[in-house]
Formats: sequence, structure tokens, C-alpha cells
Amino acid sequence: MNRRMTRAVISRLGATECAVEQDLQQFGSEDWERTLNWLDDSGLALYFLRHLQDTRTTAIIPPQVLSRLEVSFIHNQARWERLVEEFAQINKDFQLAGIPFAVIKGLSLVPDYCPDTRLRTPSDLDFLVERKDLHIANRVLEKLGYRTKEKSDIELKFWKPGPKMPTKSDDPYSVGTEALVELHFGFWQHTHRILLREPLFLLDDVIWHSWQGLEFPVLDQTNAFLLQIIHVFQHITTYWVKLSWLLEIGFFMSRHSRDTDFWLKVDAQMRQSPSLAEFAAIVVGLVKNVFGSPIPSIATKWMDLLCSGSKLWLDKYAEDWVVDDHSYRRSAFFRRAKLSLFLHQQYLPDQKIRKKVILHQLFPCKRPDNRLLFPDDEPARGLVSLSTRGKFAAERIMFHAGSTLRYLCEVPRWCYRARRHSVASLRSDS
Repeated sequence: MNRRMTRAVISRLGATECAVEQDLQQFGSEDWERTLNWLDDSGLALYFLRHLQDTRTTAIIPPQVLSRLEVSFIHNQARWERLVEEFAQINKDFQLAGIPFAVIKGLSLVPDYCPDTRLRTPSDLDFLVERKDLHIANRVLEKLGYRTKEKSDIELKFWKPGPKMPTKSDDPYSVGTEALVELHFGFWQHTHRILLREPLFLLDDVIWHSWQGLEFPVLDQTNAFLLQIIHVFQHITTYWVKLSWLLEIGFFMSRHSRDTDFWLKVDAQMRQSPSLAEFAAIVVGLVKNVFGSPIPSIATKWMDLLCSGSKLWLDKYAEDWVVDDHSYRRSAFFRRAKLSLFLHQQYLPDQKIRKKVILHQLFPCKRPDNRLLFPDDEPARGLVSLSTRGKFAAERIMFHAGSTLRYLCEVPRWCYRARRHSVASLRSDS
């Protein structure tokens, strides 16, 4: 990807736009070809197209690039129409089965976080359910043709077998790219060993949301915002964050910047879990650094809770890290992905756990996902699956080798900066 171009795109989407037309006109077709995949992966492609249309500046990008974005929008609209049919059926069947649930992410974010559903690139349909109702929800999904794909201590993932085997390189806008269904019964993963008292997202407190004739339960605004914070911070610990998530949080904060009652409710929840307030400070700090979005005044209290190392990471590493291309399927080798470990280790409880987690993150041992294999009576498709897994394994090795090397090379500079930052903090406090 062309990093100067990514900065120009982000600048145009920011709350305090400082880019001028010449910033993008200087790039040719080859630059765009190198960056279009990043634009798709970041979730910003259709937001960028809408911005150009709204500002009547579509002429500043090459015609073939504009055509590519317009076609992606048309395909994404068709994909949403199909997904909404699936969503409506699941929503209806869950209600008929008497399952308490809430729709999270996705359609629940419109219009608070996203002005138009068609600008989002959906990869899954997410529902919050109670653990005791999982067996009923599982039966509902099985009747609709879904199969269990993956289990963890906080969620179940389902997929619907189709004529094409899903891969990480599938077109995110295509109707043929199957979305997952995820049933969440918790949100805080303990595998990263960070301690957090997770907020209780009670299904007794859901509110009903309307969208294009559909009625479905969602979390209230306070809990929805807390969930966004948890979601983004956990992705920081796994090397990447989708830029569109930050853009949407910035959009939400701008819309509610003067809603003092709302931010007081959020702050009250933060006081029950100080670590969550720190994670919120990091997430809103990222939003501010990348998109220039105004942050609520109450967030300054959360910023004060950050330790010196977290402040250093947010100041010196966060922006470059989040803009970097973290996808396994890219050719870049020396990626910044694992530089998030400098932040991650600030929240590990002791030296022994810190060392164990860092070693595991730098040198992970995990076999490729076998759950995408096709049945034994389809050997030809099984060979395709085996080939796909082999390719993914090679890309994964390349990703971890390069990003681990980048991290190790950065350790001396991090230590030097951390010492200087700590001394400067002590002087300012005194």
C-alpha cells in the first residue's frame, strides 16, 4: 500500500478535514492499485466513496478507481439485502422460540454509529444470548441450515455451508461471501491474560430498535458504547483494528458530544471497572489521533488513569500501528502489527505472566483451522480445502516472522523512550 495515500484518505474522512484536492490528485493509477485492498480491509472504501460523492469531488481519483468503488457499493447493497433476509428470519425465530436476546454490532449501530447501513461491510450477524439458552438458539440456527464452526469461552460461531468454500481472500462485498452468525454470552476473552471486571450486559434492560420495518432488541446506548470499547481494545491485543470501527466511534462521539447525561452514565460505569476506563481512554485517544474526532470532556479523567507506558504507546506508536496493513494475505513483511505488545504488556498482572504472554504472541503455535474442511464424500473439494489451508499457513508464517522481527528490532528504542517518558512524567508531577 502507499502510506502517503492512506494518510490522505484518512485526512479527508476526519472530523477536521485538512486535506485538499491536490493531496489525492498527485497519486496515479498504480498507487491506487497498491492501496485499494487496504481500503477494502480497513472498512473505509465505501465511506470514502460517499465522502467524494457528498463533496462532489469524485473527479480527483482515476475513473477506473471510482468505477471500482461504485461497483463495490452496488455489490455491497445486494449483499446487505440478502443478509437482511437471513437476519429477519433469525430475529423472528429467536422471538418465536422465546429466547431473550439482543442484536449487537451490525444493524444495531445504525444510525448512531453509521448513517447508512450500506456503507458498512458486514462479515457476521451478532447476537447476545444467555448461556442457558444456547441449546435453544443452536437448534434454531441448525433448522436454518447453520453449522457450528468455532467455540470459545465467550461465543459460538456458525456458518452455512455453500457451494464455495470461504477463504480470507473472499470479496467482502459479494453476495456469494457467506456471513457468520455469532452467539455471544460474554465479551472479555481471558486468553490475553488481562484482568477486567466485565460489565453486566443484562437482557432485561434491552430496548427495541426499528430499522426499515424490522423490530429487534438492542442494548441501550451506554452499554452499546461500552461494548464498542471492549471490542476495539481486544482487537488491539490481537494485532489489528479495523479503521472503520474508529471512524464510527468518532461519528457517535460527535453526535453525542453535548449529551452530558449520557457521558455521566458512561463514567459511572467506568468507575465500577477502572481498567475499562483506561481501555476507553486508549480507544478514544486512537479515534482522536487518527480522525481528529473531538472526545468528550469527561474522557480527560480516563486519560489521567493511564500509566506512563500506555501514554507513550498512544503518543508514539498508536497512529502508525493502526494505519498499517495487518492482513495475512499481503506481501509486506516488516509489519508493525505486534508493536501493540508494548501496550498489551502494560496490563499484565506480573512479570511471569508478562513473559509467557509475550513469548506466545511472538512465537505462536496454532494449526490452521480444520473446521473449513468439506465432508469426506467430497474429495475434490477436500483437496481445495487442503490447498487453501496450506496457503494460509505459509502466509501466517510470513506474517508472524516479519512482525516478530519488527517488534524485536523496536525493543531497544521502546526501552529508551520509556525511560525518558517516565522521567518526564515524574518531573511534571512534581
